[in-house]
Amino acid sequence: MTLAALNPQDLHPAQQLSAYEPLLIVLIASLALAIAAIALVVMLSRPRRADKQLKAAGAHSGASGKTAWRAKINEVLARHQRGELTRDESFDELARIARDYASTASGSDLSTQTLLELNRRTLPGTQRRGLELLRQTIAALYPPQFADDAINAQARDTSVEQACEWVSRLVERWR
Repeated sequence: MTLAALNPQDLHPAQQLSAYEPLLIVLIASLALAIAAIALVVMLSRPRRADKQLKAAGAHSGASGKTAWRAKINEVLARHQRGELTRDESFDELARIARDYASTASGSDLSTQTLLELNRRTLPGTQRRGLELLRQTIAALYPPQFADDAINAQARDTSVEQACEWVSRLVERWR
């Protein structure tokens, strides 16, 4: 191949694409839109994460009414006094009520959180005080709920009535 055999247009291949530029731009734009549409479809088709058994929280929701929660606490006490619940079963029920109330009030599932997990957890803004009350309530319920009465005075001396007061205070003071 000699220098005379070179075509000057071979030295500038980018200039040859000028006739295809509009088509190339349309093709790239179409491809980008198709990728964006696929990504959007994938994101929207995923099921939303819903916390189990959480009810609507807020000042006007029926689930957040303090009267209903007080009634649950009073029912545990009444069942214990009638002999339908043992002392240990009463403490278990009260701990469940405390966690369920906090879950409903905060909008976060706290129903299965251990005390260690609650100590590591944070809630936004005004709910921090409520979370602290839940921590205190669960910490107070742990000895009578789990400790051996024979060797733990707090576990032995805590009554179901006293535990009901603790859970009632949680309900009343949650902010």
